[in-house]
Amino acid sequence: MRLLNTKTLKLEEFYADIPPYAILSHTWEKEEVTFQDIRNLKVAKRKAGYAKIQNVCARARRYDFEWIWIDSCCINKESSAELSEAINSMYQYYEDAVACYVYLCDVSIEFHPRNPKSTFKDSRWFKRGWTLQELLAPWNVVFLDKDWFRIGTRWTLRDVVSAITSIPVEVFEGRDINTYGVAQRMSWAALRETTRPEDQAYSLMGIFEVSMPPIYGEGGVKAFMRLQQEIIKISDDRSIFAWIAASSEHNEHNEHRGLLARSPYEFRMSGEVKASNSDCIGDRSSYSFGNNGLRIHLPLETIDDFSCGDDVFLASLLCQSERDGSFLSFYIRKTSRQQYVRCHPDQLAFRLTLQPALNNIQELSVREVPIARRSRFHTRVDVDLWNAVMYHADLLPSARHFCCTNTLSSPAFHSPNPSRVSVQLKRYSSPIYKLTYKTEVTGEAFTIRLLYSRSGDPPCYTLRPGDPPFEETLSVNPSRDDGTVVRLRSGAISFHCEVTGRSDRHLEIDFIDQDSLEIDFWTQTLRPPRSGFIVPSKMPLKARSRCDKTIQLIGAYPFNLYMKTFQDMAYIPMSPTDGDTALPLRILTYGTEDGTPAFRVLVGFLGPSSRTSWTEVDIGRETTEQVYQSYVNGSRADKRWLRQKSTWSILTHQGVLSTSVQERSSLQLGTHLLRLNWMSDF
Repeated sequence: MRLLNTKTLKLEEFYADIPPYAILSHTWEKEEVTFQDIRNLKVAKRKAGYAKIQNVCARARRYDFEWIWIDSCCINKESSAELSEAINSMYQYYEDAVACYVYLCDVSIEFHPRNPKSTFKDSRWFKRGWTLQELLAPWNVVFLDKDWFRIGTRWTLRDVVSAITSIPVEVFEGRDINTYGVAQRMSWAALRETTRPEDQAYSLMGIFEVSMPPIYGEGGVKAFMRLQQEIIKISDDRSIFAWIAASSEHNEHNEHRGLLARSPYEFRMSGEVKASNSDCIGDRSSYSFGNNGLRIHLPLETIDDFSCGDDVFLASLLCQSERDGSFLSFYIRKTSRQQYVRCHPDQLAFRLTLQPALNNIQELSVREVPIARRSRFHTRVDVDLWNAVMYHADLLPSARHFCCTNTLSSPAFHSPNPSRVSVQLKRYSSPIYKLTYKTEVTGEAFTIRLLYSRSGDPPCYTLRPGDPPFEETLSVNPSRDDGTVVRLRSGAISFHCEVTGRSDRHLEIDFIDQDSLEIDFWTQTLRPPRSGFIVPSKMPLKARSRCDKTIQLIGAYPFNLYMKTFQDMAYIPMSPTDGDTALPLRILTYGTEDGTPAFRVLVGFLGPSSRTSWTEVDIGRETTEQVYQSYVNGSRADKRWLRQKSTWSILTHQGVLSTSVQERSSLQLGTHLLRLNWMSDF
């Protein structure tokens, strides 16, 4: 492994005893400094990317990191062997790092990420393929804005990051990603893009713990097929087959498919698919590739629909939906005695109960026990746990009207700097300690509790308002937390920990004034909605003239971070608290490609606990906000009869527009499907 010295900017090779290092995650911009450039600093300084290296090294040095890994200059990409090794080891590099600094060159700290005005959610970093593993692999992830100011950590922003990426928040709270099925993990990459199509597959190898040689030029589909074949070698999770082809690709020319997907995008609807319960079929859960296709045992059942033909069957994947427990099945067509193809690849059917029993076929298979990967970072932490840990609590400028009131001589040390207090924790002599801060301005106080667990876990810390009794702090169940926020009367205290290249910790305390427009975003937590609509994102008009036009979705109100846009459809989430408690609703604005509004479609539920949906079309001249308020508490608030309509038709001077809402009958995000049909007179 090659690391960059943060002081001298010299590269050095390490083959064993790799020192603690930080790592940079970023999106490539113009004139990045390469391996060849960094060996001649005069050349490197002429490039725009040199400022990025200077800034990240300065931050690393600030927290005592002597070494850092940067993909642009620590890999010699002119060597195909070295590039192949780096691609296969990339996940490990990020997993082993003590700290990962995520530089978001297109984000400003002006607004908190929970504020809809923030550009955090729109950052290009969340849309790139390689950054998925860079988000998942490290233990400590710090987000930095375009000016290198700290935005927050993966832990403190876990609800925001979960909303943006569709990755369950439990992953960022420490749940092992290997406990999620193949389809679920694939869905996290569905909307990400890479410069080279093959990298859509190569960037996922570490997430599935497989290796394969990169072959640039083989094409994205072939590379992704190879990735799935490698996953199948170590996993019998049949959710790998729980994908849905894009409806735009479903036609008479590609109706028949095999069992493997062609890209991560085909898993875009599979976030709720749990891993298969292969134990229910015993030894027959194994499957393998032969020269005539994938050999697998599939429970089949006939279809009552005669239009499908007597050669089409439903095959169960032994997978269930996390949402309602339904079993998933796909359609296959028999082409010869033992040969089948997948048909209707844009559908996965729901079945309420498990499939008919298998025939009594015996087949023996031998399964390898996977070897768990262990991060070198955690190995170092385990060693450090037996030593004393020094905490440095620093009041940032905004919080310096508070002062530490601790007067006990045990382990607190007041430095010459009045804004810093240091605490040394030892496992057995002083396993717990608390620091209380007060301000003379308002008399408010907050307490930091430091705890060194006797069970062998890493040290942890909690933040609470006031000055609770010592016994009360002992009763709190500690957990890993690298940042938290608590409300006070005059504002809020933000508290986070910066890891360093040494064993000590830097606790940084910030104050957010009550008058700050961002305070509510700092202190709230996002909750993923349980309901929602799949709606068309583009709609060709059936015009009577020769001039075909397209209407597309140009906005949804109120905004929600969990909204997703796909190639031909969009996901519009619906929370019980949207609008008032009586009427959750969304207003969808459709218009022409130049952004000119054409009409609005309203969708919603009768109440916060109701599953009854309704829809209406609005073509008036009121603003979207005015229409929304008229339904929440205005002129249309009491028209309950209107809300009970699941279909709607309206005649305009441009044609007839009809809408309908129905509950989902196939795998999709959300719970309902909105259909639009327009016969245009253009």
